[in-house]
Amino acid sequence: MTLRKKLIDKLLTKEKLVAVPQDWQKEYVKLAGDKIRNGKTIDQLVREYNLLLKDYYDKHSVRELRIRLKEDGIKVPANAPKEELVKALVHEYQMVFEKNNKK
Repeated sequence: MTLRKKLIDKLLTKEKLVAVPQDWQKEYVKLAGDKIRNGKTIDQLVREYNLLLKDYYDKHSVRELRIRLKEDGIKVPANAPKEELVKALVHEYQMVFEKNNKK
């Protein structure tokens, strides 16, 4: 190991960093790009699922919606319009894609 390499390793260790081969850097950039693309795809799937869920409940009658709400223990006012019933069910069963930006 050369003196230069030892010095660099010592400085990196002091900063709690690590040196990696250039090929690893390229692979990391590729993986980071894949993660971003996958996140966008999952986000789109979640949005589409939620739209389908809303369409599904929109097709039900008020009576069917009230039965489903009662079975699932979701409380809504007795005189709530159909839109509010649909909204309550969609809210209960919608998917949420949480992006974890914490490190």
